[in-house]
Amino acid sequence: MKKVLLITHHETSNLGIISKILTKKYLITSIYYKNINIINSNDLLGFSAYIFFGGKMSANSSSKTIYTEFSFLKKLIASNKLIIGICLGAQLIAKIYGSKIYKNKNNFVEIGYRKLIKNDLKFFSNVSSMLQFHNEGIGFNPYMNVLAFGRIFEIDAFKIKSKKIYGFQFHPEINQSMIEYWYSKLSFKKQGTDNIRKILSDHKKYKEKNYKWLSDFLFKVIK
Repeated sequence: MKKVLLITHHETSNLGIISKILTKKYLITSIYYKNINIINSNDLLGFSAYIFFGGKMSANSSSKTIYTEFSFLKKLIASNKLIIGICLGAQLIAKIYGSKIYKNKNNFVEIGYRKLIKNDLKFFSNVSSMLQFHNEGIGFNPYMNVLAFGRIFEIDAFKIKSKKIYGFQFHPEINQSMIEYWYSKLSFKKQGTDNIRKILSDHKKYKEKNYKWLSDFLFKVIK
């Protein structure tokens, strides 16, 4: 049975629907990003796929733990591993390839369901909106094939050319408890933040199709 490593950015992470999907076919292991440096990185190279989750820290951080995570990601890239980045995970990947990770010039954020601006209609067939929950975004770099464009940031989804590497700024893994918890941790609501009732209403509207899309995607790429 193939193994999948989930890299989280919170010590007590809720992995959302991804863990439920993956346990149907794969053995899954999770590791907190701060623990990457205490495990021999060669021991972490024996997985079929790697999923880097979101987090409140910035891909522009100069911390040793983020530096270690960048180093680990570069080893995975050099080993031609299948890598999937979600939100912060996508930003880390994109930055390695030269993207600028930046805040909106008007200090707008994206928190709530937003319509996908699809550049690859086949890739995103049968889904229309995904949950966004970020205050920084991804700039274009020439190594990426753009799957979806952003709204107040440049890129919403990408695949690295000639690699099995995908990045999604949005959160396809989200469930209701995650939404409620993340929203409760917002210190104040910047422009671009939907109210919680609208987000939960949209989640109810879109979740089934989004979960189906995520499941189909994961089973297709993890071979």
